[in-house]
Amino acid sequence: GRPVGTRSVKAPVTKIPTAMPGAQKVPLCDKCGNGILGTVVKARDKYRHPECFVCSDCNLNLKQKGYFFVEGQLYCEAHARARMRPPEGYETVTVYPKC
Repeated sequence: GRPVGTRSVKAPVTKIPTAMPGAQKVPLCDKCGNGILGTVVKARDKYRHPECFVCSDCNLNLKQKGYFFVEGQLYCEAHARARMRPPEGYETVTVYPKC
């Protein structure tokens, strides 16, 4: 019944890629939202590219400078102090975490 030289074939099936065993999930940068390949900076539970690890106000790179979280944002010491005014009659005291 079939013409000579033809054959029966099935339509291609698109498969959704599944995670390969041993493959790592790429962390997403908290600042720019892109995946991070290579060096990762972790502050609390947030990940950033080294070039995205900057003060939210002045863009000063915080590597080896110290950083402060104020309402979920990263700041250098000067801008963290500016955001955190103590109540009247109290002084600001910087507390460093124990390693």
